[in-house]
Order: sequence, then C-alpha cells, then structure tokens
Amino acid sequence: MAKQRAMRRAEREAAHRKLMEKRERQEARRRARRALLRKATLHELRQRNTGTLFARRNRAQRAIVGLFAVVALVLIWQLVHSLALQIALTALLALSLPVLMIVAFDKRST
Repeated sequence: MAKQRAMRRAEREAAHRKLMEKRERQEARRRARRALLRKATLHELRQRNTGTLFARRNRAQRAIVGLFAVVALVLIWQLVHSLALQIALTALLALSLPVLMIVAFDKRST
C-alpha cells in the first residue's frame, strides 16, 4: 500500500514537473516575442516619417503655398460655373499641391 502511494505521488510529481517545464518554456517564448516586438516597434518609431505635407518647409514656404492654394480655390469657384468641374478642379489642386511643393521648394540639385 505504501509502495502504491509512493508511486502515485512520484507520478503526480513527475506530471507536475512536466507541466511546470511546459509553462516555463511558454513563458520564455512569450518573453522573447515581447522583446522582439518591443525592439521592432522602437526601431520603427525611430525610423518613421513625420507624414505631414509641410514637414520640411519653413514658415515662408508654407505661407506661399497656402496663399497660392487659397487664390487658386477662389479663382476656381468664381470663374468656373459647373459644380462638377469645380469639385474636380478642387480635388486636382489638393492632389497636386505636394508635387508643386517638391518642384518649387526642393533643395536637392538634379
């Protein structure tokens, strides 16, 4: 009887050890994944762009582009009588504004 209890206890302890080893491996993998994700995220944060249209422009350049956009919008909405064409030209102006800024103010020589 004592022998059977000792064997069952040994089996329970072995099963418990096996379960604990499995949990430790899972926890180690989880920690490794978190560290990798944290490392990748910090790297991406350091490398990310500002994502704004006027990021590298000074105040005068932004003012010139803003004034040009307002004048162009006023001319479009005053001189064009078709609503569909007004909307299309406004969308075209909004889409071409970044290209205009690069062409007008880019500091790189070509």
